[in-house]
Amino acid sequence: MGYIAVLDSSIMVKGQVASAGSKMLAGFVAPFDATVVERLGAAGVDIAGHCESSEFGAGGLFDIEGDLSSCNSLTDAVCGLTERIENGEVDFALFNDYTGAVSRAAAACGLYYIHPTYGTVSRYGLIPAVTSMDQIGVLCKIPEVGFEALKLIAGYDSRDGVMRSDASGVEKGKEPSLNFEIDIIAMETDFSGVYSQVMQILCSAELANNISRYDGIRYGYRAKDYNGLQELYTKSRTEAFGADVKLAAILGAMVLSQENYVRYYDKAMRLRRLIRDSLEFDEYDVIVTKCPVLSRLCGLPSLTTPEHVFIANAGCEELLIAASRGVKI
Repeated sequence: MGYIAVLDSSIMVKGQVASAGSKMLAGFVAPFDATVVERLGAAGVDIAGHCESSEFGAGGLFDIEGDLSSCNSLTDAVCGLTERIENGEVDFALFNDYTGAVSRAAAACGLYYIHPTYGTVSRYGLIPAVTSMDQIGVLCKIPEVGFEALKLIAGYDSRDGVMRSDASGVEKGKEPSLNFEIDIIAMETDFSGVYSQVMQILCSAELANNISRYDGIRYGYRAKDYNGLQELYTKSRTEAFGADVKLAAILGAMVLSQENYVRYYDKAMRLRRLIRDSLEFDEYDVIVTKCPVLSRLCGLPSLTTPEHVFIANAGCEELLIAASRGVKI
């Protein structure tokens, strides 16, 4: 199709380094292509390497309360992509943005981010971080190009056990007709005050579990000058993990401990269910907000623009472009 794409460093390309932005995986060479890489290649899309991303996608995890008006540590990296897009070097980028930090940085740089329904895009070949929220999305300058890219990478893959059975593809966003009308109604957000706490508890627990495999023996960076197995573990992880990942590992261990599991993790899981059940898509088609976290918590598709975040019901990506053109607030 003549498109050029870049990938975040957690998406594997056979024979290339896939570090997930971490010293822990510095020098790790991917043994196979991710499904999205296979599909882009089959469609004739050129892959221009990897781009800068936060360590295991954890950037912004402890700054979730920020809306689209706030910047984060990824803004400079995303603005660097903006320059490459403007120069015609890149058409779009693929990220695993489970915290919403990439979406916020995109908005600050005048770009768009498309987060698909959970289970629509295969995660085979994606280095896992937060398994219940990991989902590859598209960063782009032109939403139509982003949705074309999403069409290429979406679809069922038996190698990913959480794929939606109806994930056969994604339709291009519908064009608003001459009779296109929008009614705007206020939405009750009873649980909005706990979004950040629920996200931090669930993400930290899952991230801590996923990075526990990196012990300096079987996987990842190994420290030097250690005395005994325990010191090897401690020094390797201390030297290789960054501050956000260390904090997530500590918090994750705490909320998953026997004495805190029900008090924190189980309660966060119950709240997540209540948040999802509170979204009544029989009363409206699209939610307009400033916070990209809600779609991640609920596994829903969203389009982040420089002004708003548009969220649709599961599998209804085709509504997002139409809504973003019709709503001016």
